[in-house]
Amino acid sequence: MTLDQARAVADAVLYEGYLLYPYRASSSKNRSRWQFGVLGPPRASTHSFAEQPSMTMQCLLEPVRDDGGSAPTVTVHLRFLQLQTRSVQQLVDGGYQPVEELLVDGLSVLSWQEATECEIGLPPYALDDAFPGASTEQIEHRVQVAGGEEVEAVLDGDGTPVGRLVRRRAPLDATVRVAAEGDDGYARLTVAVRNTCPDEVTGKDEATAVSLIGAHLLLVAEGVRFVSLLEPPATAAAAAARCRQDRCYPVLAGPPGARDVVLGSPIILYDHPEIAAESAGALFDSTEIDEILTLRVMTMTDAEK
Repeated sequence: MTLDQARAVADAVLYEGYLLYPYRASSSKNRSRWQFGVLGPPRASTHSFAEQPSMTMQCLLEPVRDDGGSAPTVTVHLRFLQLQTRSVQQLVDGGYQPVEELLVDGLSVLSWQEATECEIGLPPYALDDAFPGASTEQIEHRVQVAGGEEVEAVLDGDGTPVGRLVRRRAPLDATVRVAAEGDDGYARLTVAVRNTCPDEVTGKDEATAVSLIGAHLLLVAEGVRFVSLLEPPATAAAAAARCRQDRCYPVLAGPPGARDVVLGSPIILYDHPEIAAESAGALFDSTEIDEILTLRVMTMTDAEK
C-alpha cells in the first residue's frame, strides 16, 4: 500500500535530528535537539526560544476520470513527536533523589529527553464532485494529546532496587484546518496546523515540552490524484505556481508513478523519496549519513566497537 511505503520515509523525517552521531548525551550536537518541524507554544516568552506555532502547505489535485463514481476525498494524517522527559532518581535512605546519572553494575543510566510517536488521522475531507470547482468549506479539527507519567524501577544485578525512572509528558493542544478551492480545473487544498497551547511559557524546556516535534503530514487521496508541484504538467504549471508553503513542503510519496499520497515535510525533499538501500535498520540519521556511519564502524577495532 502506498501509505505504508510513504510511512518509511515519514518515520525518517519524524526522527531526523532525534539523536546525532556520536550517539552520546554529552555530544554538543545532542544538547540542542529537535531541529525540524517544531511547532512551539504561541504564548511563549522571547527568552524561551520557542519555534513558530504553525505550518501550512498547499497542494493540487485533479479528478480521476474512470473512478467508478466514487466521491473524491482527502484524508489528513498529522504525525509528530511528544516530548517525554526521563528523570533518574536514586534510592537513598528509603527516599528518591533526582540525579543526572546513576551507575548500575558499571552501566550508566542517564536523565534524558525521549519522545513518543503520535499520529492523528482526521475524518475524510470531501471535495466537490464537479471539477474545476472544489469544496470551499473550511473545516477545523481540534487535536488533543493527553499528558502522562510512568514510573519504572531500576534494579541491580541481584534484583535489589537502586533507583527509578520517572517519565513525564505534558498534554498537547493543536488545531488542523483543511480547505479547498478550484484553480484552473484543479483543486488547491490547504492544510494548516497550529499549536494552540493556552498556557504562558517562560523557559526553553517548558516550551519544548508543549511543542509538536518533527510535525509533518501524510495526505491520502480517494477518487482524485495529486499533481506534482516540482514537475507539474503544462496545464497545471500556473496553478502550481500559486501554491504557497510555510514550513511544510508537499511531495509525492510512495513508489514512482503513485499519486495517491503526499508527504508534507518540514525538510525539502524531491518527489517519491526513498530510504537508502544501505539503511538496513532504523537509524536517526537515515536521511543523511547511514552509509558513512557503516563505513566508520567498519574501520573500528573490536575494542572501539
